[in-house]
Amino acid sequence: MARIVRREQFSELSFLWEIEAPDVAAAAEPGHFVMLRLHEDGERIPLTVADFDRQRGTVTVVVQALGKTTLAMRDQFAAGDEVLDFVGPLGLPQHIGQHGHVVLVGGGLGVAPVFPQLRAFKLAGNRTTCIVGFRDASRRFWLDKLAEWADELIVCTDDGSAGRAGFVDAALTEVLREDRADLVVAIGPMPMMRACAEASRPFGVHTLVSLNTIMVDGTGMCGSCRVTVAGKVKFACVDGPDFDAHQIDFDELMARQRRFRQQEQQANADHAHVCSLEDLLMRQGKRTYKKYAAVEKHQVAMPERDAQQRASCFDEVNLGYAQVDALREAERCIQCVKPTCIEGCPVRIDIPRFIRHLMVRDLPAALAAIHESSPFPSICGRVCPQESQCEAQCVLIKARMEPVAIGRLERFVGDHAPAPQPSRAVGLGWAAPGRVAIVGSGPGGLAAAADLASADYDVTVFEALHVVGGVLRYGIPSFRLPRDVIERELQQLRDAGVKFQTNKVIGKTFGIQQLMERMGFDAVFIAAGAGAPLFLGLPGESAGQVLSANEFLTRVNLMGGDRFPYHDTPVGIGQRVMVIGAGNTAMDCLRTARRLGAAEVRCVYRRSEAEAPARVEELRHAREEGVQFSFLHAPVEILLDDKGDVRGLKAQKMMLGEPDARGRRQPLPLDEFVEWPCDSVIYALGTQANPIVGRATPGLTLDARGFISADGQTQATSLRGVFAGGDIVTGGATVILAMAAGRRAAQAIHHWLQGDRAEWPPAPVPLATTDAADTADAAGVAASH
Repeated sequence: MARIVRREQFSELSFLWEIEAPDVAAAAEPGHFVMLRLHEDGERIPLTVADFDRQRGTVTVVVQALGKTTLAMRDQFAAGDEVLDFVGPLGLPQHIGQHGHVVLVGGGLGVAPVFPQLRAFKLAGNRTTCIVGFRDASRRFWLDKLAEWADELIVCTDDGSAGRAGFVDAALTEVLREDRADLVVAIGPMPMMRACAEASRPFGVHTLVSLNTIMVDGTGMCGSCRVTVAGKVKFACVDGPDFDAHQIDFDELMARQRRFRQQEQQANADHAHVCSLEDLLMRQGKRTYKKYAAVEKHQVAMPERDAQQRASCFDEVNLGYAQVDALREAERCIQCVKPTCIEGCPVRIDIPRFIRHLMVRDLPAALAAIHESSPFPSICGRVCPQESQCEAQCVLIKARMEPVAIGRLERFVGDHAPAPQPSRAVGLGWAAPGRVAIVGSGPGGLAAAADLASADYDVTVFEALHVVGGVLRYGIPSFRLPRDVIERELQQLRDAGVKFQTNKVIGKTFGIQQLMERMGFDAVFIAAGAGAPLFLGLPGESAGQVLSANEFLTRVNLMGGDRFPYHDTPVGIGQRVMVIGAGNTAMDCLRTARRLGAAEVRCVYRRSEAEAPARVEELRHAREEGVQFSFLHAPVEILLDDKGDVRGLKAQKMMLGEPDARGRRQPLPLDEFVEWPCDSVIYALGTQANPIVGRATPGLTLDARGFISADGQTQATSLRGVFAGGDIVTGGATVILAMAAGRRAAQAIHHWLQGDRAEWPPAPVPLATTDAADTADAAGVAASH
């Protein structure tokens, strides 16, 4: 890191940085350059050394804001800020000797690197003439510094607003005609240096120019800065940057300099667009800023792994947006005055605000906006059914357009924004306001842990299995939710001080009462999940080749069954697999079976595809990967052979009748049956309450189905200090709904523990609004400029 100790603005575009870099300053000589990189994602840019101070340990560079990086240097960095890389000095120093009369010519920003050479030539005993040129009088700088070391200083401006009118090459011609020179040194834009070379050529004066061509590494490794000199290829970063101007192939060099012009113009246009959006959305606070006619009708497509390739591996299917895709999709959001998408989000993420920050390329702020409501954007962006929640409420639908792809944008921010620093330093004398035990490390428990840790509670999560993550680990395959994504999100909780204890079965290893009394926890949140699978009671379902979805997915996702016999856990589904059910879990089973090598995989569901609970995308992916679907078929018997092994599945054809109480059309049986040969059958019909915690906890009220009874707003149970939420309360639901319950519980726990704890159950806590956050965003943008 290198710190900017001084910043000086010369004009709208040109400015000076004095940078603290003792090692560079100690070795710098006139003619050297440095390579600078602002941040981890920045490009390396070459800057000529304009001055150096060995005693102060500083190096001065003068910059003109033209491209994306230099504009960022102008707009986003002030004295006291640091840049990531400052490398040098590089190149060969100017050969300073006694030549006689030396003419130094600087054009625009080239005036700055002329200065140290002018000073050095004068100190070496030469007579010096300095010619400098600017576009107009307002762009002049350092004339007093130059005059101190020049025997004659000639100032030119293109428009004649100061000094003599015209270009520096014309002034050079006059000087050489009237006063013979022994050496000419020209530094500036490429056309200006070429013009100076042609001006000096008729006089036979040795002329040097400094070639600051496009460089990547600056050490001679890449060859990007190659230039032809006297018919030989040279590298400006190691053989230069000063070369004999009369032997340079300028046509070739200028053609090479144009190679990135289109990309640079695009970057400049993008920067101007971002500045306009920032002013409009952040400073002015405009909402519904874009008309429907200006919005793309369709979502930006999500890149996907090829179906044939992915059906044989567990690599992630959806590859995620690239930055250009994410920004294009973000700009489909019109920033509604009344954003109904928030109402569709179970955890009430301020969706327009995080997209607003994404639009202006402020990923840390976008992530912070999401983290106010959800600690796991990379997970939720992948597995939540946004199409039936937040996206279903998008106003674009009313205009007959596809909704904004909110989930894909959430995933992009979660995957690409830098991880925030932990909210507190763990183990440094910190005193917690309370101790909270969380039972279960699934999405509900983790969401509660995140919120409580951010409020400085001492949080311990108890997990019955040997790894943390609950259903995220055992229930969702890695081709939908990669394990490194889960681990990255979990690490943030560990960094925040959350402790995890695995292989602890609450209700067996120890109970809720022990947690509250002997182990000293002030509150307990039960988020154990529903867990226990459902079966149909069909003839033959007791066969060994009939599995629940929980068993099948746990064997593969958690215990490495896909790598048997190299791992110890077998799966043994055979070549023909039937999966009963058509929810997301059923799709996971079907697609996993295909990846395990099953030649025929069939989904059997008693309703039509329109009633299938699975996400449309999951149904499409399964079909693309070779899964067969038999809708309007109800299983009636699992057929067994003489050994009692599965040999087939018998199903009855169905038709749809009138809607049931949930609005779905009821399946009605027909007098037609079909049999499919198969080697195994997997039940994916949902879950019922796991009885372990309920049976082991006296006084804990359960409902008629065996689920824990809890208040819908506070998640408080019948036991004082004990809260519960997620599938163990509601039955099988989605990741985001479990997270919402965890966040409600965390909020209620916090208010109860900070109060007098006399009232039970605790009173509901009012929801916070987002007005203050909007105000803070606007103030933050203003302060940064």
